Amino acid sequence: MDKRSYLSVVAFLGLACAPQSTENSKPPVASGPAAGESCAAYIERSAVGVRCLNVDASHCECQMPGAGPVSTKPTEPVTQPTQPTQPTQPTGPGAVTNPTQPTQPAGPGAVTSAPKQANLVFGQVPPYTTVQCMSGPCPTQAPVMIGVAGYPPVPIAGEAATVRFEFRAPNHTPVTMDYRLVPGANTINVNLTPTGTIDTKKAMVSFANAPQGTLVACVSGPCPDKAQHPATDAFPEFALGTTDKENSVVLQFSAPGYRTQSNLYVLQPGRNRIPIQLETVTPDGR
Repeated sequence: MDKRSYLSVVAFLGLACAPQSTENSKPPVASGPAAGESCAAYIERSAVGVRCLNVDASHCECQMPGAGPVSTKPTEPVTQPTQPTQPTQPTGPGAVTNPTQPTQPAGPGAVTSAPKQANLVFGQVPPYTTVQCMSGPCPTQAPVMIGVAGYPPVPIAGEAATVRFEFRAPNHTPVTMDYRLVPGANTINVNLTPTGTIDTKKAMVSFANAPQGTLVACVSGPCPDKAQHPATDAFPEFALGTTDKENSVVLQFSAPGYRTQSNLYVLQPGRNRIPIQLETVTPDGR
């Protein structure tokens, strides 16, 4: 019988910034930047939360929200080796045959290996709210903007677990609260208090979890300038319009030892707190 190997194909949104040749052995790529269109221009007309990694000066790779980490390394086909069949032992006079052990039924108190997880559903949260797990069985220590891809499931070892979350949103006072989570769906309602008077025509941005030496540049949209600014410094204010399109900006992040990344954001009046999550450069440079 012929062996078959299966190749897992990861579909990227916007694989390249310029048209690419297509080989007969490869499936067609997903729709991406048009001919002559820059990465920044493509990101700007895409959905909020799309993120792109710069491959080189003229190429980028993009994914939609919730698609997982961007990978530039193709998946290698994996062929499982066929295990040799053990020969049947002959049964002769005096031969001892080991009886098959029956499967033990699971009874009260039996320990199962099935993982349990709590799925979180958030209500009554302002736009661009970030959630950060401070203690308990945290699935991640990084702040997560829940309006983009939701929050990852929380592992539950027993019947329940207590987790402490910090909630932040632009122009609202941060709140830290403890929650008792159980396996399955958990609804969490958070009431954040607005802070001060907001100038509806201006937006400020600040950055969280930036690696050392991170530089931020506005590359598309109503940019105050297109220079690179240290993430630890105050970024120039943005002048806002009246629609989400007018307030959409593409910010590019770069840091030593990390891949350059561009993200689309729709700015809100007042302060916008943006978490930074960059991918490290692998030894092969990908």
